[in-house]
Amino acid sequence: MKAGAPFYGIVPELDAVPNIKAAMLGVYAQFDSRVNAGKLALEEALIEAGVTHRMNIYEGADHAFHNDTGPRFNEEGAGLAWADTLAWFAEHL
Repeated sequence: MKAGAPFYGIVPELDAVPNIKAAMLGVYAQFDSRVNAGKLALEEALIEAGVTHRMNIYEGADHAFHNDTGPRFNEEGAGLAWADTLAWFAEHL
């Protein structure tokens, strides 16, 4: 795997972060406090491991903002996140 873009996912075990070889784009929602709670520690681990990464936080969005069948769908954030994901893949694949 050369690149990944997890959308508002849980943080992996931090001791496993050095095993990540793919360029990672983290997709986070501004109001998703549960998922965002692990973001800083993950970013520090990614930096320490030398993993190419970027973490984007989408303003005004909450968990599951990309799910267009749910009440938290955020059309603007979802569109931006998708465009950012495609650009990330174009750059790293």
